[in-house]
Amino acid sequence: MKLKPYVSAIALSATAFGATAQQPLVLEEVIVTAQKRSQSLQDVPVAVNAFTADVIQEAGIVNVGDLATLTPSLNVSAVGTPFTSRLAIRGIGTAQSDPALEPSVGLYVDGVFLNRSGLGTSDLTDIERIEVLQGPQGTLYGKNANAGAISIITKRPSLEQFEGYVEASVGDYSMGKLTAAVSGPLADTVAYRLSGSMHQRDGYYDNGGSGVDDQNDADDWNVQGKLLWEPTDSLSMLLSAAHVDRDTTCCGADSTQSDAVQEELVKQGLRSDKNDPYDYEVATDAQDSFNMDSDLAYLHINYVTQWGSITSITAWNDYDFDRSVDADRSQLNGISSQEYNEGDSFSQELRWDSEFADGGVEYQLGLFYYDSSTQRGDRTPAAVIGDDFITIADQQDLPFPVPSIGLIAQPGDHILYQNEWDNETIAVFGQATWHLGERWHLTGGLRYTDEERDADLFSETVSTAPLASRFALGDAFSTPIDASLGRSSDNVDWLLKLAYDIGDSSMVYASGSTGSKSGNFNGVNGTPEEREFDDEDTTSYELGLKSQLFDSRMRFNVAAFYSEIEDYQYQQQLEVGIGTFVSNDGEVEVSGIDMQLDAVPLPNLTVTAGLLYMHDYEITDGPRDGQKLPLTADYSGNVGATLVFPLADGGIYLRADYIFMDDHATNGTAETNLQPKDIDDRELVNVKLGWRNDNWNVSVWGKNLTDDEYAERTVVTQSFNGVDAYFLAPPRTYGATLRYDF
Repeated sequence: MKLKPYVSAIALSATAFGATAQQPLVLEEVIVTAQKRSQSLQDVPVAVNAFTADVIQEAGIVNVGDLATLTPSLNVSAVGTPFTSRLAIRGIGTAQSDPALEPSVGLYVDGVFLNRSGLGTSDLTDIERIEVLQGPQGTLYGKNANAGAISIITKRPSLEQFEGYVEASVGDYSMGKLTAAVSGPLADTVAYRLSGSMHQRDGYYDNGGSGVDDQNDADDWNVQGKLLWEPTDSLSMLLSAAHVDRDTTCCGADSTQSDAVQEELVKQGLRSDKNDPYDYEVATDAQDSFNMDSDLAYLHINYVTQWGSITSITAWNDYDFDRSVDADRSQLNGISSQEYNEGDSFSQELRWDSEFADGGVEYQLGLFYYDSSTQRGDRTPAAVIGDDFITIADQQDLPFPVPSIGLIAQPGDHILYQNEWDNETIAVFGQATWHLGERWHLTGGLRYTDEERDADLFSETVSTAPLASRFALGDAFSTPIDASLGRSSDNVDWLLKLAYDIGDSSMVYASGSTGSKSGNFNGVNGTPEEREFDDEDTTSYELGLKSQLFDSRMRFNVAAFYSEIEDYQYQQQLEVGIGTFVSNDGEVEVSGIDMQLDAVPLPNLTVTAGLLYMHDYEITDGPRDGQKLPLTADYSGNVGATLVFPLADGGIYLRADYIFMDDHATNGTAETNLQPKDIDDRELVNVKLGWRNDNWNVSVWGKNLTDDEYAERTVVTQSFNGVDAYFLAPPRTYGATLRYDF
C-alpha cells in the first residue's frame, strides 16, 4: 500500500528536530485489565489494542467511531440511527436494527455490560483508557462478546489533590464543544469527581426540503458524578451515576431517486434530485430526528483480604429514545416511519481473585446475574403511507400480483406494533493461570450460563384498501402477530491458552476459546413458528507473538487467527427494502493476521501502525454459502506519527494519521445482487498541530482532510419507489481546541 506523502514527511522532519530534546527513547508501559486484573499489555496473551488518556487526547478520539480509525480490526458503521450502530471485530458484528438481536461485540463501561451498542456511541468523556479485545471473550465477559469486547475505563476520583481540566473546541458546521472535569478529596478517605460535556454542531447534509433542518446535526450533553470512599487500605467503594442526552436530526442518508419520483417532483413544482449520492445534498418533506435519554448508575466495591480480593459490581441502566425518518428520502409524501423505544437492566457481578501461597497458580471465580427488559413501539402509528405513495409504486416492478398497489394500500394506512422482550441470565465462571516454571504459563477457563427469554409481540396493519382483508401492503413490512413466546438455553464456554516467555521481553502464545451470542425472537417478521432464532456459537484459535525490542523502543504484536461461527445469526433486509429478518444461516469462517507496531525510532518521534489482513471471511454453509461478509476488506490498516520539539516552556507537537480500508461490500445482500453502489473503499488523513505544557494545550486539527467521500452503509433498493440510500461517513471537518489542566 502506498502511503500518503505527508505521513512520510513527518518521519523525514524528525531528522531536523529530533535531536533538539533529550527525552528517553523508550515506550511507556501500558497497564490493562483485559483479564479483569491489572497487567502489563505485553504480559496478556490476548490480542488487545489499548489507548491511554494521552493517546485519546492526542489523536482526537471523541467517540467509538474515532476509535475504529486507529484499530484496523474494529469497524463501526451507522445504520439508521446512532442506537443501531454496528460494531464489528474481525468481520463479525451486528446492527441492532431489531432490538431482539444482541451485539457480537460486548461493550463495557467500568466493567458494566451495556446490552445496546448505541448506549456507548455518544461522546466519550473523562476517559482513562480504552481496550479493544479481539476474538471470543466468553469465559470472563460472558455472552454477546463472541467477536470481542470494548472496555471503556473512566477516570477515578483523586484522594491526593484537587485537579481537573476545561476543554473547549470550535469548528466548521458551527461546531462547539465544552468538556470539563473536577476532582478532589472531601476528607481523608472520601473523594469526588464531576465531569461532563456539551456538543453542538449543524448538520453536514444540506437539506433542500421546505421547513426542515439540515440532517445529522448534534445537540448532545452528558454528565457524570462519582464518589469514592476508602476507609482502609483494604476496602474501596466507588459510586457512580451518569446521564446522557442526545438530540439530533439524525439518520440522514444521501440517495438516488427513480425516474418516476423525478417526474412526480417536477410535476408538483419541486426540484428534482441531482442523483449524486456523494454530494451531501438531500431534500425531504419531513424532519428526521433522534432523541435519547440514558441513565447509568453503579456501585463498585473492592475488598482485599490476606487470602485474596473480592470485587462486586452492581449496576442499573435505563434508557428511552424516539426516532422519526422520512423513509422515501424525497420531498414527496411517500412513506414515513417513527417509533418509540425504551429499556432497562440490572446486573450484579461478584468475583474472587487470589493465588496459591507459592504464587504458582493465580485464579478467579465469579458469579454473574443479569435482568433486562426492552420495548420497541407503543401501538402508535409507525410506518405511515402518504398521498404520493400509490402514484410512484404503480410505476415500479413490485412483487405483488395486483394490477394496482391501491388495491392493497391506501394513504393513511399504517402499522401498529408493540414488542417487549425480557431476559434473565445467571452465570458462574472461573479462570486460572498455572506458571509452569519460569517461562511456561497455562491458562484455562470455564463459564456456565443459563438464560431465560420471554417475548410479548404485537403487530397489526390498519388499512382501508379494498383487498386489505386478504392482504395489506403493511403486512410485507411487519407480519401481523399477537403472541407470547419463550425460550430457555444454557451453554458452556471454555478457554485454553499456553504462553512461553522468550527472554524478558517477548512472549509467544497459542489459544483456543469459545463464545456465544444469545438467541431471541424476531420483533417484526415471521410467523410465530418462524420468529425464534437460536444461539450463535463461536470457536476460535489464535497464535500470537508479543515482543518488546531495541531496549523497549519498539513494541510489535502479531496474531494469526481462525474462527468458526455456527448457527450464524444473519440479519437480512426484506425484499421491499424496509424491515429486517434474523435467521440462523449455516456457518461462517474468518481467518487472518492482525499486526500492531509502536515505536520511538528517534528522539521525540513516536510511530504507530496497524494492519489487518483477512484471508477468509465468508459464509460456508446454508442458503448463502460462499457469500462474503459485508463491511470487511482483505486489507485494513493505519499509520500514525507524533513529532514533538521544545518551544518556550512547552513543546510543539504534530500528529498525523493515515487510515485505509480496501474495497468492501457496504450492503449485506447476497453477492449476486450487489451493485457497484454497494462496493466502496476509504482513505482518510487526520492531522493535529498544537503546543502544550503541563497546564495548557492549544491545537488546530482536521479530520478526513482529503475529503474522501464513502458510504459506511448502503441498503437494499426500496421496491415501491426505487430509492437507493447511502449512509455517508462525515466529510472533511476542521477546528481548534483549547485545554487547561489544573
